[in-house]
Amino acid sequence: MPCQYGSLAMISRDPNVSCYDEHARAYDAYQLAVVPGYREMLEMVAEACRRYLGPSPRILDLGCGTGNASAMLLEKRDARVFLLDGSAGMVEIARAKISRQAPEALLGCRVADLCSSWEVGLGGFDAVLSTLVLEHLPFPCYRETVKKCFQILRPGGWLLAAEGYDEPGSDMQEWFNSQMEARRKEADVELSDFVAALRETKEVHYFTSKEEKAAWWREAGFLQVTVLWQYLCIALMVGRKPL
Repeated sequence: MPCQYGSLAMISRDPNVSCYDEHARAYDAYQLAVVPGYREMLEMVAEACRRYLGPSPRILDLGCGTGNASAMLLEKRDARVFLLDGSAGMVEIARAKISRQAPEALLGCRVADLCSSWEVGLGGFDAVLSTLVLEHLPFPCYRETVKKCFQILRPGGWLLAAEGYDEPGSDMQEWFNSQMEARRKEADVELSDFVAALRETKEVHYFTSKEEKAAWWREAGFLQVTVLWQYLCIALMVGRKPL
């Protein structure tokens, strides 16, 4: 299934997107080898979808990357997924991955800047899931994105977002980063050095506390906002649109 291009799908100038475009082919190997708790995070997202969503749900994978969250979800249950990311290279890999795994599950895909009108023409989703993406959005864009997720969900739909946080007085980020660096040294040296260098020069994060982001979710209209899983500074937060 072809991806959507055009005025709504312009390639972002965000340095994060450029970073991921450049290491799209290395992404899966790097994430699994280097990021602590990465597979466990994906499994928890998939289990949450299995528990909270009805039969054959329609799901938007927001900032889909190479489609790992959707692929894990489709291992656990039937669903239909729409893939959206700012990186054309990532979307193409994700599209090919899901097409091989479960071609009937692919609703479509779009390349779009998450700080633009990515949501136009989309709606009727039972869930929006996002993994390690929203932390890259400046806070005003983050808050608008959460509002847009609320708008395109059906009543009773869920937002599930795994991302990094920075809690006041905590050393969890430093602890996580030290684990990541130790794992990186044990991984493929050429691969890890290449990706690490890209991320150091281009990747930008905007961290704040879980409490502050939960308040933004509630401000957007979400109820039952809670954290289902956490590994050091990475946590899976969920919220539900009222029926």
